[in-house]
Amino acid sequence: MSNDGISSRFDVTALGELVIDMIPAGRSGADALYAARPGGAPGNVAAGIARLGLRAAMVSRVGPGHLGNVLIETLKGAGVETRAISRAEVDTTALAVVSLDSRGDRDFALYREGCADSRMAADVIDRDLIRTSRVLHVGSLTLGTPVSAEAQRQAIAVARDAGALISADPNLRPAVWHDPNAMLATGREAVASADIVKISDEELFALSGLDEPGDAVRALWHPRLKVMAVTRGADGAELFTPDFTVAVPGFVVGVVDTVGCGDAFMASLIAGLLATDLSRLDAPSLAAIGRRACAAGAVMATISGAMGAMPERAAIDALLANTPETP
Repeated sequence: MSNDGISSRFDVTALGELVIDMIPAGRSGADALYAARPGGAPGNVAAGIARLGLRAAMVSRVGPGHLGNVLIETLKGAGVETRAISRAEVDTTALAVVSLDSRGDRDFALYREGCADSRMAADVIDRDLIRTSRVLHVGSLTLGTPVSAEAQRQAIAVARDAGALISADPNLRPAVWHDPNAMLATGREAVASADIVKISDEELFALSGLDEPGDAVRALWHPRLKVMAVTRGADGAELFTPDFTVAVPGFVVGVVDTVGCGDAFMASLIAGLLATDLSRLDAPSLAAIGRRACAAGAVMATISGAMGAMPERAAIDALLANTPETP
């Protein structure tokens, strides 16, 4: 992927929420036990990028004390540059209580009211870091509060001026929003800002108001968009460009939980696209990138937690080697 004019120090800088995921960890008598695991979709993507051997950085804001320390140290341990994560004196780190069904599929109850990253201001954004990144990765939760929304919009403007690409995952979380229409508006804004989009089929249908995938993709498409990946969990994904569409099957694995699977897919997708020239991307190349991204998501499903366990290349390679391609 060519980024003429950029002296790149980072392949991907992710901007957005950092969250402590409270994940079910068994029972003690009648009491449910939870493990506190570092997470948050943009942070997971940053960690995933670094664990794939690329240069990653994170822009966010966390609360004081142990939980903020855990997030920063986990990112550092994955190889992510963390100097652009600011610390709040009072505002707390966001929490997400995770519930799992019998198949390991997750749902979230998020506690974000007044959290540190929701008050991340534009004047603390490290513009030099963003200017020297090939990709700025964002979501939609940061657009949910005026202060952090302005920070994200300014970061995107800086990235655009520097010639960087924008990747986005709408990552809709209905439990956070009092107004569903406001949630949908932020999701559409995230998609409209991006060159590369990862979106689940449920999110695609919600944002477009349509229930046929091709029509829904066309409804959200805009001239800047280069690749849209529509994920379907265990059923794989479908990838769209202006010129072609490829379908990629999923992988059969033993599921522990699905926390972070979409973020592992996103990290692998970005890494694959960074290794090619988007102006010459053809259907076989896109299918190979999509298959590898699906494998990354599948590997993630076999591991509990997210940020601290994002898959490395060797684990993805092993799954691909042991799973014959379907004709």
